[in-house]
Amino acid sequence: MWWLTFNNIQKMNYWTIIPWLQINGKPAPYGVFNERWIRATAWIMMLVGFFAFVIVFTTKDFVYLYPVVIAFLIQFLLSVVWWPQVAPFSILWERFVRKQKPDYVWAIQKRFAWSLWLAMAITMTVVTIWFWLTWFIPFAICITCLFLMWMESALGICVGCKIYYWLIRYWVLKEPIHRPACPWWACAINFKKTT
Repeated sequence: MWWLTFNNIQKMNYWTIIPWLQINGKPAPYGVFNERWIRATAWIMMLVGFFAFVIVFTTKDFVYLYPVVIAFLIQFLLSVVWWPQVAPFSILWERFVRKQKPDYVWAIQKRFAWSLWLAMAITMTVVTIWFWLTWFIPFAICITCLFLMWMESALGICVGCKIYYWLIRYWVLKEPIHRPACPWWACAINFKKTT
């Protein structure tokens, strides 16, 4: 993967910009993702994670957890660094929702949320595979991941997106030129700054 340098990543079409797209009656000249595809991906990942958690919890054998941890790490690494549509769970579930009417959302906050997921996946990989720690730390990370995936898939609430907006609201991150779109205004906030 010698060609996957930072400059090449920046030149890739990471998200889709759709000319003349309007979201909630306002122009959307920024990159977008299909929220239906994202929620379907979160749903299947939640199921895989839940079954792995139940098997590990009942058998007390963590060997069943390792492939799931690696699969989640690959999913979020590809989603953040390269292109989300080539991540393994995304490839599978994009096919199921491709005939549905797209529900577009701003791509930046999703990439930020996936970065947080990637941090959790790396932590889980280090904790379980590198240091062979069991029970409390992996248990807490698994429960947190399952809950956040349930929030995303069932309720359409992206906690990482909310954190992104909170960081903008309190001036930790620069406020974007365009007010980002989020499904059902689930992560909308009133910015303190005026534009």
